Amino acid sequence: MPYVDEMFEVFDKSYSKLSTYVPISAEQVTYFKKKYITFINPEYIKFVVDEHHKLIAFAIVMPSFSVALQKAKGKLFPLGILRMLQAKRHAKDVTFYLIGVHPDYQNKGVTAIIFDQYTKTFTKKGIVNCIRTPELEDNESIRKIWADFNPITHKRRRTYRKDIV
Repeated sequence: MPYVDEMFEVFDKSYSKLSTYVPISAEQVTYFKKKYITFINPEYIKFVVDEHHKLIAFAIVMPSFSVALQKAKGKLFPLGILRMLQAKRHAKDVTFYLIGVHPDYQNKGVTAIIFDQYTKTFTKKGIVNCIRTPELEDNESIRKIWADFNPITHKRRRTYRKDIV
C-alpha cells in the first residue's frame, strides 16, 4: 500500500471545500492506517496516479458486514468473527466509503477510471449492490458522480450553522 500516506493528503485537498470538513491530524492518520487500512482487502482500494507516479485520486470500498453482524446478533464471539471473515471474502454487497480526487484533476474523467476498475473487480467477485454512505446534501460533486447510476437515496445529510454571540 505505497500510496496510503498520499491518500490522506489527497483526502484533505479534495474534501477541504466542504462546509463541515475538519483537517485530519497526524495522530488520526496513524490511527486510521493501523485500525482500518490493514483490514480492507487491497482489491477494494483503488489509486490513480499521474505520469510522475503522484497520487491524484483514490477510492475505498468495503464488503458490507451488515448481514454477518445481523446473523451474529452484533456479537463477535464466539462465531461472529467467522461470519465477518466470511463476509469479507464472499459478500454480495459493498459499501462505498470514500472517493477523493485532487482538485486539479476533478471533472477530467478520473472517476471513470476508478469506476472502470471497480466494475472489473465487482464482476470478478460477484458483487451485486453498491451502497453509498450518507453524503452531504450540498456536495454537488458527489451527486454528479452518481447521477448516471440512477441511485436511490435513503438518507440525506445536512448541516446547520448557528453563530453564538
